[in-house]
Amino acid sequence: MITFVKNFADIIDWFCFDIISLIMNILYDYQTFLNQRFGGISRYFAELMTRLPEGVSFKNPVMLSSNVYLSQVPGMGKACMSVPHFLKRGKNPFKINRFLSRRILKGGKYDVFHPTYYDPYFLDYVKRPYVITVHDMIHERFPEMYPQQDRTSEFKRMSVMNADRIIAISQWTKKDIMDIYGIQEEKIDVVYHGHSIDASYEEPVSGLPEKYMLYVGHRGAYKNFDKFALAFSNIHSEFPDIELVCTGGGFSHVEMQFLSDLKIDKCTYHYFVTEPQLTYLYNHALCFVFPSLYEGFGLPILEAYACDCPLVLSNTSCFPEVARDGGLYFDPYDVNSIADALRKVVTDSELRNNMVEKGRNILSNYSWDKMAYETVKVYEKLI
Repeated sequence: MITFVKNFADIIDWFCFDIISLIMNILYDYQTFLNQRFGGISRYFAELMTRLPEGVSFKNPVMLSSNVYLSQVPGMGKACMSVPHFLKRGKNPFKINRFLSRRILKGGKYDVFHPTYYDPYFLDYVKRPYVITVHDMIHERFPEMYPQQDRTSEFKRMSVMNADRIIAISQWTKKDIMDIYGIQEEKIDVVYHGHSIDASYEEPVSGLPEKYMLYVGHRGAYKNFDKFALAFSNIHSEFPDIELVCTGGGFSHVEMQFLSDLKIDKCTYHYFVTEPQLTYLYNHALCFVFPSLYEGFGLPILEAYACDCPLVLSNTSCFPEVARDGGLYFDPYDVNSIADALRKVVTDSELRNNMVEKGRNILSNYSWDKMAYETVKVYEKLI
C-alpha cells in the first residue's frame, strides 16, 4: 500500500508538471553567450535550453554570438550570427544584444526570467520573477586573486540579493551563499550539473606519452597547479616513465622556468584539444588529477568518471559532495599528501579498478536531463 501511494504521488507530480509546463515561457539573455566561446556556464545554459520538456518554451534574444554551444541549441542556430570580425574589438555586439534583452524584459511577455550571468542591468526592466544560478563563490572567497576593477562580486551580490529564487550547483555553493549573503535556506535550490562527454567518441592526440597523469584547465591561483607540480616532480623521480599532460592555456615563460627548476619541463606536455581529443586524453590517462582549492561543482569529475579515468582530487569545497567515494582524496595544501595519493594510484592497479567501478555508479546520479527537470521545478515555484 505504501509503495502504491508513493508511485501514485509520483504520477500526480509528473501530471501537474506537464500541466504547468504547457503555460510556461522562460526568458534567458545574452550574457554568458557573449562572454564565452567555450566554457562551463555557457554549456550549462545551452544544455538547459535544449532539454526543456515539451510545452516549456523559451526566448533568448541573442543576435550576435560566437558561442559554440548556442549554435547547437534547437532554434538558436538561425536566430544568432557569429560576431563579425570588424565588430570583435568594439562594444557593438554587447550593445545590440543588451538592447534586445531590455526590449523583451520591458515587454513582460514571459513567465520567468533566468539571466545567464551576474550583470544586474536587467533590474530596472524585469517585469516578472527571476531566478539566478550561482556557480561558485570564488571571487568572494579569494578576492586577492582578482584585480580591483573586477566588478563580478559587486554585480553578483546585486543580482542574488534581488532574485526571487536562487539555484546553487552544489550544497557547498548553497552554504557559501548563505554564509556570505545571509540568505535564508528556503530561498535556495540545489540543482546539480550533468556531463556532456561521450566516452565512445574520441579523436587520437599525436605525440602522447605512453604513461601520463592528466591535468585539465587553467592553472592560476586557486587551481593550485604549483603544489601539484611539486608533488608530481617527486613521483617522476621515483617513476621516470610517468609523464604529465596538461590542457588549457599555454605555459607562460614563468611557468616553464618553474617546471625547469623542478626538472619536469622535459616530461610535461601541453595540448590544445577538441572535445573528442579531450575524451581521448581521459580515456588513456593513468589518472586525472584535480588539485583545486575551491570549485563550485567541478565538471571534470564527471568527465573522468564517464571515461573510466581514475580520479585523484582535493578534499576541499564541493569535491567530497560531488565525487563521493569514487576518488582518492588528498590535502591540497600539503605536497606530501598529494604525492602520497599519486603514488597509491600509480602502484595499486586494484585500487584504480575499484575507483573506476565506483565512478561509473556515481555518474548515474548526474545528467543534463535531470538538471533541466529540476530547474523547471524551480521555475514552477515562481508562477
